[in-house]
Amino acid sequence: MRNLKLLSILLFMACLFASCSKSEKVEKRRFDKVRIVKQEMHWLDLGTIKPQGWMLNQMKHDLEEGFVGYLDQLVPDLIIEDDIYGADRLTKKVKSKDVGTIGQDADWEVQYLWWNSETQSNWRDGLFHNAFLTGNQEYINKCHQITEQLLSYQDEDGYMGIYAPDLRYNFSGENGELWAQASLFRVLLAYYESTGKQSVLEAIEKAVAVTMKAYPIGDSKPFDVEKPYAGVGHGLMFTDVLDRLYHHTNKEIYLDYAVWLFEDYNKYELSEVDIHVDNLLDPKYKFKGHGVHTYEHLRSLLTSYYATGNEYLKKALSAYLIKLDSCLTPTGGPIGDEWVAERHADASLTGYEYCSIHELLDSYTHLLQKTGESQWGDRIEWILFNAAQAARHPHESSIAYCKTDNSSSMVGELQPDDNKKKDHPETRYKYSPAHQDVAVCCVPNAGRIFPYYVKAMWMKTDKGLAKTLYGASQLNDTINGIRVSVSEVSDYPFNLESRFSIEVSEPLEMELKLRKPGWATAYSINIPGEYIADEAGWITINKVWNGTESLEIKFEASTQKQTDLAGDVYFSNGPLAYALPLNGEEKSVKDFEINDFRNVMYESADNAEKWVYSGSEFRLVNSGASFGWGTSMYLEGTLYNKETTTEEQVRLVPIGNTILRQLTFEEIN
Repeated sequence: MRNLKLLSILLFMACLFASCSKSEKVEKRRFDKVRIVKQEMHWLDLGTIKPQGWMLNQMKHDLEEGFVGYLDQLVPDLIIEDDIYGADRLTKKVKSKDVGTIGQDADWEVQYLWWNSETQSNWRDGLFHNAFLTGNQEYINKCHQITEQLLSYQDEDGYMGIYAPDLRYNFSGENGELWAQASLFRVLLAYYESTGKQSVLEAIEKAVAVTMKAYPIGDSKPFDVEKPYAGVGHGLMFTDVLDRLYHHTNKEIYLDYAVWLFEDYNKYELSEVDIHVDNLLDPKYKFKGHGVHTYEHLRSLLTSYYATGNEYLKKALSAYLIKLDSCLTPTGGPIGDEWVAERHADASLTGYEYCSIHELLDSYTHLLQKTGESQWGDRIEWILFNAAQAARHPHESSIAYCKTDNSSSMVGELQPDDNKKKDHPETRYKYSPAHQDVAVCCVPNAGRIFPYYVKAMWMKTDKGLAKTLYGASQLNDTINGIRVSVSEVSDYPFNLESRFSIEVSEPLEMELKLRKPGWATAYSINIPGEYIADEAGWITINKVWNGTESLEIKFEASTQKQTDLAGDVYFSNGPLAYALPLNGEEKSVKDFEINDFRNVMYESADNAEKWVYSGSEFRLVNSGASFGWGTSMYLEGTLYNKETTTEEQVRLVPIGNTILRQLTFEEIN
């Protein structure tokens, strides 16, 4: 009997062990490497593509007169006075740090210690991109000086980061180790690509090797910490650096490490778990995290799938994209005010943080590059020309930290009649060149977003070049050792025509792919007699290019009445959404005494709720003049005024030209 009992126990333990082993194997299979998936397109180095036209002018203004070039002077205490990567590295003795924001509670405030690393690195990333892309020598020299200083901080073993030896890689709670490194290395990678200085790439690889040794694959737990907040969540974006290093070096260890980081992140109950594979594969799960994490983490999942070819990750990626659609307002602005909180996007009630706009746009560019699917080009253009441009002040150098598609006031909080919290008032809904009272994160990201668009305007394919995003640009590159120069003249998105001049140093057989936007009703192209294929969202031209040749393509679009998630209607034409401007009363609330920078708020002088849509057709009126965002184009039609009980003629303008506005309208019979 005793032997029987012992046998039963042994059998039970064996079954339990087998069950656990099976479960562990299933879990591990989710991250197993099957094969490296072929990436359909390839990045060009920063500086290969230069902006032209209105985009160049706007970027030059942001750099030479605006918040990109002057942020270090606007918030010197955060950028200049805190040498967080050098003399002011964090130690166990540092208990607090001035980041300008209003405190909340002790547990939460531990994250503030690393904040200035994000502010500094993201600002420098935008500064470097704008300087090299616009060719401003004064600021390029500043980039040289900053890089020299940053490289001087590298320890003998290769470490580059914000922690002294008593803290680095030794955390039980919230920390910014991986995040501070990731944001710094993105800056240095931009510098390397712009200058070609091999020593900079070597310094980055040496620093990454230190981190890979400190957190070895399979023998460490970088994300197993207590009370993790934004720093730990952002730390997953170390995969950005690894993905770019693989692009430059073709070393698979960088992809392997990126997958392992993503796997380790999936093991723990952290503050940001929208990207957990189990949650993505659960059809009932809704995004609930801090928006900026939710949208940047998409790149980690994408990198992991392409590094492994794992079907679990492919399914998780598909599930993510399905869940994402419910988070997007009509302009493409993703819920980010600050948490998604299991909500559906609403044009009036869910705001989008500028950080979230940038991170989602960046994730779209990676989807475009890896999948080669033209739909992501449509989304990139839509979110930039609508949500991003509409969160900038149209006349001053400032942005809204948070903005809504329907915007009837910009006085700090979303609704002016909300009960204000005296200990932590809402101040995100205003225009500022810094937003230091909240966090200096959105303004640095506003300096990155247009350069990130520019560097994705062209990509390489195995057979040639792809025109992925439209707008005036200049491309200089080599293909098979032959110099290729492509000039694009265009006033896109205000005019849907692009004229290309393609020059090759010697005859070159090359495939040129032009993205066909999903909104295009027709197009015309002026290369008669050449072989042109039109499929899967791309117009492909195969020919031998010789000397200098010209090419023109013109897309046609019609005014579209579209319906949002709430059932209200809005109007678009081509890549632009159109809104009804509302009159507002301006109130300056802070002057910076530098270049006329100020914080400014607006109260509506109009009743936005009086306008509804009753079936009128809207037509595009376009003078054909090229004014960039000063364009005089508009949609003309009628809306029903509930106050006067009459149909009234109105003009809807590109939403990027508005401050207060109504984009969506209730539809009545």
